[in-house]
Amino acid sequence: MTALSVRGLTVLRGRRTVLEDVSFSAAAGAMTAILGVAGAGKTSLLAAIAGLLPAERGAVFCDSRDVTALSPRRRGVGFLAPGSVLPAARSTGAAVARLAKRGTRDEVAGLIAPDLADLPPAQLSHGQAFMAMTAARLVQPGPVILVDEAGMGLDDFSRASLLAALHQAASAGRSVVVATRSAAMALQADHLVLLAGGQVIQAGTPASVYAEPRSVVSAHLTGLANIVSGRIRELRPQSFIWAAAGRYLQAAEPESPRPTLGTEVTLCLRPERIALLASHERADNMLEGEITAFRTCGPLLHVRARTALGDLMIAPPSWRPTYYPAIGQQIRVAWAPDAAWVLP
Repeated sequence: MTALSVRGLTVLRGRRTVLEDVSFSAAAGAMTAILGVAGAGKTSLLAAIAGLLPAERGAVFCDSRDVTALSPRRRGVGFLAPGSVLPAARSTGAAVARLAKRGTRDEVAGLIAPDLADLPPAQLSHGQAFMAMTAARLVQPGPVILVDEAGMGLDDFSRASLLAALHQAASAGRSVVVATRSAAMALQADHLVLLAGGQVIQAGTPASVYAEPRSVVSAHLTGLANIVSGRIRELRPQSFIWAAAGRYLQAAEPESPRPTLGTEVTLCLRPERIALLASHERADNMLEGEITAFRTCGPLLHVRARTALGDLMIAPPSWRPTYYPAIGQQIRVAWAPDAAWVLP
């Protein structure tokens, strides 16, 4: 069931267009992430959905009801405007219930830790205050909950707790819509909407948007990406050969449009799809390179190597000691023909 539907929404701030023809749907019982860089229009989009910004054109539907002309209180949307703060109270639990204009201490319990609920709001850290503000949103009534800048400034443990609370709220049948700059957080939603320059540039499941970006902007928004270009030299059944910097490489043929011989092609190659080869290994699409930088990121290494295609980022497993790199080390990297996604 669709709890929220935004259709052709255009919003102005003064004479500047901050949202243009934005359309997407958010299902009940699911978490939808709006992912974009600072200034992409995320906050304006949530404010317009909540009725805090007027729409120049377009419509907002909540539970199939057109709420475009309704006041914020009559929309059935839970949202705290940017800049909202917890009111003064003896405890954070009481402040959350007061800010949400409903709810009791029992309703707040489970959304924030008991020791946090007992603290005065003035004693909260940034992360604790953000969790308390999120609890105030989730206590609010209505089928749609909007959370702006979700996860910003939180450590990994707090971010995981926040995600669990948001998914729990969605599982109760509500539609939870979060706006964030964090690809790591957005990719854990049920549905993903990419926003750039006030426009939706792609939407779908996080897995499909990550694996099949429609543009260079989409590729970079959703994580680390190597963008490589060349010219198509040969067409084969279900694949083609492309050339760049004197190298001939193979890629799987996209579903559409069919590649044309001699045309330029741009591909997105995710770092984790590139293998760092041992000295005795051979593979398709093999390149020699030199390591220029690396760092450990939990289960993966992030390695930067200079190759004939330019600098490539590689993310091999960090637990394989035979692959542990060193600056200046000569390496060979490779990827399967279907590892690179052809950008439209």
